[in-house]
Amino acid sequence: MIDGVPQSNPLRNGSRESRTIDLSMVDRIEVVYGASAEQGLGATGGIINFITKSNREDGLSQQIGVSLSSSSELKSAGLGGDVRYQASYGNDKVDGLFAVKYAKEGMYYQADGLMMGIYGNQGDVQGSDSIDVLTKGSYRLDDNKKIAASVNYYHLEGSQDYVNVAGDRSTGRTDTARKYNPAIDGEQGENPYNDVLTVNATYDDEDFFGTRLSAQVFYNDFAARYGANYAANYQDISIAPNGQLLDQSQNESTKIGSKFTINKDNLWQDKLALTAGVDAMQDTTEQRLIRYNRSWAPKMVYRTVSPFVQARVRLADRLNISAGVRYENGELTVDDFQTLAGYTRAARFGNRRWTTTQVAGGKLKFDELLPSAGVVYDVNNNTQLFANYAKGLGMPDVGNALRGITDVGRSVANTNLEPIVTDNTELGVRFYGEKLSADASVYQSKSDLGSTLQYNPLTEGYQAVRQKTDIKGAEIALRYQATDNTQLSASYAYAQGKYDAAGDGVMVDMPARNISPNKLSLGLVHKLPNNKRFTATATHLFSRDYPAVDSRESSFSGYTLVDVAYRQPLGKGEFGIGVNNLLNEEYLNYLTSTVLPTSDRFSGGRGRSYTISYTQSF
Repeated sequence: MIDGVPQSNPLRNGSRESRTIDLSMVDRIEVVYGASAEQGLGATGGIINFITKSNREDGLSQQIGVSLSSSSELKSAGLGGDVRYQASYGNDKVDGLFAVKYAKEGMYYQADGLMMGIYGNQGDVQGSDSIDVLTKGSYRLDDNKKIAASVNYYHLEGSQDYVNVAGDRSTGRTDTARKYNPAIDGEQGENPYNDVLTVNATYDDEDFFGTRLSAQVFYNDFAARYGANYAANYQDISIAPNGQLLDQSQNESTKIGSKFTINKDNLWQDKLALTAGVDAMQDTTEQRLIRYNRSWAPKMVYRTVSPFVQARVRLADRLNISAGVRYENGELTVDDFQTLAGYTRAARFGNRRWTTTQVAGGKLKFDELLPSAGVVYDVNNNTQLFANYAKGLGMPDVGNALRGITDVGRSVANTNLEPIVTDNTELGVRFYGEKLSADASVYQSKSDLGSTLQYNPLTEGYQAVRQKTDIKGAEIALRYQATDNTQLSASYAYAQGKYDAAGDGVMVDMPARNISPNKLSLGLVHKLPNNKRFTATATHLFSRDYPAVDSRESSFSGYTLVDVAYRQPLGKGEFGIGVNNLLNEEYLNYLTSTVLPTSDRFSGGRGRSYTISYTQSF
């Protein structure tokens, strides 16, 4: 989410939602673990909310910044950088902020000095250009009432100046890249991109008949274009001979929504706080093939109106409980559509070969009560024990399920599109000492009808299967203030996922596409005299064996990356230098080495790279 506006696209998950805003526009990141009554569609295990920057002082303030990045080889192709500007203004009534950033990514190089392979189909960040423009303002109507609005536009576009050069998985030689040559490489299609507009408006009243009122309306327009290719499913012999049809897909999703919340504290002798509200959203999503204007995943419209209530009670000085319930009420509408002719290309389809499959549309209604409850017990002034339970709801990848239908007589009504309802539990302990603080928790998220991505050799890709799922994990985080100027940190995350792959009640390990490797992170922050600062982080991903993918071994070898950064005042501004992958670790890309062992892609990771920056405020 960005300022509470959903960014995920559950109706057709194209794995592009992680790039909808430049992080330079973000003030802080809020992570809420576990679903709650106040969160709706998609919040099956918690939320991540990016809070954008706001004005923080009276008068006019401005900031400019530049950065330059390069690989260890200092080659011109690997040069990148950005230019950014920010202006903010505030007084007793008005706050406003304008920020803009342009960034250019260079090509990436592996630890062995060779250029990294480039993933043109999905769209690669290498060689891309991006721009982000944020405008945000608020007006205080009186001491209690405030209106605010923000608009963020983000565009990231690949250049396609380079093409992939295949490596050899059997010998361990990884992919690399070379300059695009139209005489050799042929047509490329349009540049892949992400194009995202997020509009948000809020109204807050701190004394609405003795309560706190918050109202929000938002609009989010998302488009993700992927690279052109000759995918087998794209082929249609009525347009071009088999294997010669170049096309490219584009995900388009528009969300319009609102949320109204009332909070009342100081009830029951100042022991009870209540929150009640309702939110509504319409999500319209379609995936098209743009060169010949074909619909790949049909237009889908999901509407939901969901009231909720949440209570927080202090039962004793050391005991607090919370409980809530949400009524998720949704409707999915899909018109009649036809799937691509390429899905029936196999000889087994007989006289239906190379024909489209007609699918009857329809409306599906869903409703679910989603309770949640939690308890926090203060053992002493330093230690807390906590436990919580929450039922969450999310939609499966509806577009993925519908676009591959080949059975005659299928319809939306007889396709399994039931929401994913999860039961989430968590137990943990928190400790806050003078120098040491620690958090440790174990969790479980399970569903009787979950969704797991499983490889399908017929389509040569991953497809969602609806089976029982069970994910368990543990997380530990430690922070130690060694001295007034030195802080150490460490965290460890473990996860294990199982699902009923064959539908026979036997739970087996999830494929690598669904469960990440376990991770250990170490951090150091050291403040030096004269406002200088040094930071270092080390991240280790542990090796792991996963179930085979189409009889191919799916194994992850693990690796360790070390990053360092240094900042100090310089002139009227601040100078910074950072080194990523300090030790120039050579490693394999998790996606191509483990998730897609059947693919002819075999990519190495990025080697050592440098970034220098300068920022000045005035």
